[in-house]
Amino acid sequence: MESSSDIKITTFGKTDVGQIREHNEDNFLLANAETGLRTSSPEEVLEWKVGPKGVLFLVCDGMGGAAAGEVASTMAVDSISIDMEAGDPTTRQRYARRLRRAIENANEKINAQSRLNQNERGMGTTCTAACLVDRKLLIGQIGDSRCYILRSGQLAQLTKDQSLAYQLIEAGAMTAEEAKSFEHANIILQALGVQDKVDVVLSQVDLCRGDVILVSSDGLHGPVTDEEMKAILLAETDLKKACEALVTKANEHEGPDNISVVVARFDGDGLPEPEPNPVLGFAAFDPGVDPDDPEPVKLTPRPTGEKTTEEFPIPVDASSPGAMPTNLVSTTASTPSVSHEIPTTEETGSRPFLTFVLVTLLAALGGALFLAFQQTKLPDLPVTPSPRQAVKGIGAPTVESLPASPDTLPPAPPR
Repeated sequence: MESSSDIKITTFGKTDVGQIREHNEDNFLLANAETGLRTSSPEEVLEWKVGPKGVLFLVCDGMGGAAAGEVASTMAVDSISIDMEAGDPTTRQRYARRLRRAIENANEKINAQSRLNQNERGMGTTCTAACLVDRKLLIGQIGDSRCYILRSGQLAQLTKDQSLAYQLIEAGAMTAEEAKSFEHANIILQALGVQDKVDVVLSQVDLCRGDVILVSSDGLHGPVTDEEMKAILLAETDLKKACEALVTKANEHEGPDNISVVVARFDGDGLPEPEPNPVLGFAAFDPGVDPDDPEPVKLTPRPTGEKTTEEFPIPVDASSPGAMPTNLVSTTASTPSVSHEIPTTEETGSRPFLTFVLVTLLAALGGALFLAFQQTKLPDLPVTPSPRQAVKGIGAPTVESLPASPDTLPPAPPR
């Protein structure tokens, strides 16, 4: 593992309620395990050196109505940061497994709390955590909060939204432009606390000197375009002013949601100079199974080839008060995209959306055949339309058209 003692970090974070929401359900955290500093309200830009216990940048976007979303995001921030700070200095793989386990533990705590309190039933939160113990940034994600990197004037998304819209884009059923007006854009496929188990998606990027990392809730990257975010990060070298400018830009776009941003710049002799024309995007990271975990996470089997399939079993409508599951959807992840735009794939390992439609049609056909078979076996019963049906002109029998008592039933047909 590369030495991290010469890696310097400057960082700042900010959250804002936005223009429409009544209260802020977002939470963020900046944590340096080496010094024990944890803050969600820095007054000035922080300057750190990466130590053997690592640093953590965390953004959580709560949902659930009333104060439940704020409870969920606060629990996630506290639980994950405590778990990541526990233990001795470790290797990159073990550190990544610790991150995965910390996110899973937070999910279990929030899920248990929601079951105990009726007012918090169905609460949940997204989670995007970026951390490092050396020059490789590790990212753990649940939901649609994002992590970006700015390098050599290029802004690239390092995470993949776990949302219905993003899945349809990857399946080739929708373009990125069409997704902007998609009526179900708020449906996400995973959230901490909504289900018993979650599939933590881990990704990675090797850092270079001068890299800027942006972690944000969808209150920023929803209304603000990637080009606008890039322009602000390039123009504002002061990270506090950059965060404030990003929040201001989101509010200028009507601030439809809570806004949380964390920005960090990496420098120092421990990092290499960036190469020209870097290829940046989502790159999965597999740290393996933790031998100390008595019940390791059951990962989805991966098919051969360059593509992997990640299943996110329970979609959640992030805009609904109860944030309850709505449908069953899977997503197919392709090789990393070099564009900062939401990538589309002309080829995918599978087409889950079309598969879903095909299965639905087959189920409907099977049901129709079953009903047709039943009708050939059973004789027709005489049915007299009710007065209400006669007024509405409805010819099909309903419950209202059946006789009110056994005494008025028609005689049984002969055997």
